[in-house]
Amino acid sequence: MVELAGAQTVRTIGAAHDRLRTEIEAHAAVRVRLDGIEDFDLSLIQLLLAARRAAGAAGKSLTLASPATGALRTALDRAGFLASDPADPLGGPPFWLQASDLS
Repeated sequence: MVELAGAQTVRTIGAAHDRLRTEIEAHAAVRVRLDGIEDFDLSLIQLLLAARRAAGAAGKSLTLASPATGALRTALDRAGFLASDPADPLGGPPFWLQASDLS
């Protein structure tokens, strides 16, 4: 489990990148908890999409511990990220609205 909290902006995203890369290298499945994020910008969205793609390319998975909510969900909706992606090989609901069912 990778818990991201506080500010996740272009100034601070490097630490989250390093944590995600380390976890993806070490584990077949990585869960990300976003509940503690207080501030974010597009770099958070870019990082999570890139990490998911990198995990998939390595035959691994990256999931959210719970669906995106609050300001993050609003930003994702406004940017069009909550629409279904017909090119997504996993199908189903958008990544941001899925959650792993493990506690």
